[in-house]
Amino acid sequence: MSRYSRQTSRNHGCQKLGDDTFIISWIIDYYYSGDRLRYPRGFSKITNSSKATKFCKKHGILFPEDIRCQEA
Repeated sequence: MSRYSRQTSRNHGCQKLGDDTFIISWIIDYYYSGDRLRYPRGFSKITNSSKATKFCKKHGILFPEDIRCQEA
C-alpha cells in the first residue's frame, strides 16, 4: 500500500456482546506531513446485528454466529 494512495482499513473484526449487540472494529493508518512513519489508529463501534452482518460481508470476515456453528 502506497502512502499516497487511497486510505484503506485493515484488521477488521466483529464480536458478539449480547443478543442483538455487536462490536465492530478496524484500523486505519494516518500520516503527518514531514514524517515518514505511519500512525495506526483503531476504531470501534457498537451496533446491531443487521449492520454487523453488512460489515462482515463487505470486508470478508465471518459473522460471530457463523463461527460458533462451525465449531459444533
